[in-house]
Amino acid sequence: MKASIISFRSLQGSVLSLLVTSFPVTAQVTPDKTLPTNSIATPQGNSINIEGGTIKGGNLFHSFDQFSIPQNSTVIFKNATSIQNIFSRVTGKSISNIDGILKTNGTANLFLINPNGIIFGQNAQLNTGGSFVASTANAVRFVDGSEFSAKNPQAQPLLTVTTPLGLQVGSNSGVILAQGTDRGLTTPSSRRTPSVRNTDKTGLAVQPGKTLALLGSSLSLEGANLTAEGGRIELGAVADGTVNFTLVSQGISLNYQDVQRFGNVNLSQQALVDASGNLGGSVTVKGKNISFSDGAAFLIQNQGTQPSGSINVSATNLITLRGISLNDGRFTSLLQTESTGSGSAGNINIFAPKLLIQEGAGISSRAYSNGRGGNIIVNAPESTQLLDFSSFNPLTTSGITSLTLASGNAGDVTISTGHLEARNGGGITSQTLGKGKAGDVTVNAAKSIEVTNTAELINSPEVRLQSRITSTTFNAGNAGNLTINTPSLTVSDSSTLNTSSVGSGSAGNVIINADDVELKSGRVSSAVVNADQETQKISGAPSVASGSSGEVVFNTKNLRMYDGIISGRNLGTGEGGTITINGNLISLDKKSSITAATASGRSGNIFMNAQNLQLRNDSAISATAGGNGDGGNVTINTNILIGSKNSSITANAFEGIGGNILINTKGLFFSPDSKITASSERGINGTVEINVFNKDPNRTKATPEVVVETPKIASACQGGSGAIASRFVITGKGGLPASPDEKLYSNSGWQRDSVPIQATENLSKSKLFPDNNALQIVEAQGWVEDSNGNVVLIAEANTGTSYASLSTGTCHTQYSGQF
Repeated sequence: MKASIISFRSLQGSVLSLLVTSFPVTAQVTPDKTLPTNSIATPQGNSINIEGGTIKGGNLFHSFDQFSIPQNSTVIFKNATSIQNIFSRVTGKSISNIDGILKTNGTANLFLINPNGIIFGQNAQLNTGGSFVASTANAVRFVDGSEFSAKNPQAQPLLTVTTPLGLQVGSNSGVILAQGTDRGLTTPSSRRTPSVRNTDKTGLAVQPGKTLALLGSSLSLEGANLTAEGGRIELGAVADGTVNFTLVSQGISLNYQDVQRFGNVNLSQQALVDASGNLGGSVTVKGKNISFSDGAAFLIQNQGTQPSGSINVSATNLITLRGISLNDGRFTSLLQTESTGSGSAGNINIFAPKLLIQEGAGISSRAYSNGRGGNIIVNAPESTQLLDFSSFNPLTTSGITSLTLASGNAGDVTISTGHLEARNGGGITSQTLGKGKAGDVTVNAAKSIEVTNTAELINSPEVRLQSRITSTTFNAGNAGNLTINTPSLTVSDSSTLNTSSVGSGSAGNVIINADDVELKSGRVSSAVVNADQETQKISGAPSVASGSSGEVVFNTKNLRMYDGIISGRNLGTGEGGTITINGNLISLDKKSSITAATASGRSGNIFMNAQNLQLRNDSAISATAGGNGDGGNVTINTNILIGSKNSSITANAFEGIGGNILINTKGLFFSPDSKITASSERGINGTVEINVFNKDPNRTKATPEVVVETPKIASACQGGSGAIASRFVITGKGGLPASPDEKLYSNSGWQRDSVPIQATENLSKSKLFPDNNALQIVEAQGWVEDSNGNVVLIAEANTGTSYASLSTGTCHTQYSGQF
């Protein structure tokens, strides 16, 4: 992909250079003789006055064999002020080189069409009262069906008084190139200050509230400045077809519904397309491949009280934003809307099969006052890629950002795509540094989402941002919610999906709806953390955060964690967040953790519903609290619960009350070095209740095809440390079954013993199990399901069907201390 983009840019640059050198700029404004009343060009010093032409109602028609304006020259259309539209065509074979001033009288709209091509030099300027449209179209079409054609001029054309309808672009039309001095902005926007525009800039500009439109077979802006204060800027690259337009309050609006083939649009060298003003304008671009590089930018800064217009970028193939300004590294390639008053910032709408943002470029909407930020909507059915950081500054990463710094709420971010990749610092985020709420972030990926980093970034000695999808508050405003919808989600290599708070505002909720989730050294969390001194200085965050954590919800089929983290922690003074995970298989391995922890407030609760829940290799499920906070509750509903190799389920506290653990399962298998605890170091212990349900005894036992070895397992109801011991009592008829394979028809359960015993860390030392060999565990290597729907763990992988019960009976326990 990258190679093809470079190839296109190189080819396009060669073609444009050839055009410039093949057609030298000369002072040529030469009327032809194709109109009933022909145009007249009269030189006057450095100016050329254009008079004559054919008038039809409010339309004035001019026709030229050549039309170019050299540097330091002015061409003036001497139209009557009653004229509404001036249509100027070039019927000769040369391109138009505009490097001087183009002027009209009154408020007439000016249309300049030259199928050979149009080049605007660094000194080109507009002094028109109305809108300006430059196009390499063949003809202007009108409502009554007539045409004003540059390719087929008639000796006596049927000119019309009706409203113009559209521009007919031929298959061999020329290109439009606009050049500039790359000084459109003097200061880029920051977290605290909006963008500063250069008031002394030169370039193509129309009057406030009017339209500036460029339409060619391909379009390039090289350091050019296009300005329509509070108006419309329309850019289009059409290979063949008719572009319709309508007259609107802000000038002229283009419509591409009748176009089948598009050309390429390229913006580079800090080119700036600016529709800022007291009436926030709009910017629209349409093409096949649209590229922003070397600090090129679209900007709408709404300085007034009314809602702003939008930035709309639509491509039939690929939209690329790449890199930063090469001369100083200060300006990123950017699409940005801002609100500096009470009016809302404009929305940013992206439509293309593929979107690529790389090397520090970005899409951003910002609110600096009480006006609302704009929404960012990306619709890229094939792929969205956010890759890498700036070569000038590793903290400038590729991303999509919604931000508020005051009381206005930030806009929402919605991404709809096929495959989303955020790599090496790439990210999507909404933030608030003020009282306003951060926007919600929603990512819908039809195929997959991958958020990751390379080893080069992770191991770099420089401070670099990891890849992320986040919503954050640094102050009193609440963070937004984060919602992920995709079949496959991978978060790896120090990447993160989270909502967070370092202020008094609360973190938002995190909702993950995905069939398969893999967290490999990645984190998904809703957290409250205390900002370091540098963050406090930059963002104004307090030294101790007081916001609450949000909820974390997973709805998935398979959740696999390898050194992964799911967290609802709160390191400030507030409460922890609730974690809810619904899935088929939930696997924690290699020091993975699911944690609802607090530093001093009440811990959040954890709810887990799964067919199979596995903890291995120092993995943990924990709802713990520090200080005088109470531990949270852990509720687990699963067919199979396995804990091995120093894994744990805890609901502990320090000075507060320990939490409660409730486990409902068909089979519980924990190794001696793993534990289940609900304790408090200085307060009151919580409770552990484990219900191991037997299969329905009224169902008929199925005859197994293969007899499998019953694994040696520890009892699902073992004693542990605490102030009160428990014992296992068989009540009712029948007593214990004769073998592990027989059903238990009696009711069995734990009964509390009133005799205190000393807490013990080693279950083998308990009076209930004096023989160490009784606790030997053979870790299950596989499982099968019998005809009654029961899942049976087996010591070795086997394809047979077992009828063995998972437990000898129903087990109910209420117990304080360690399990």
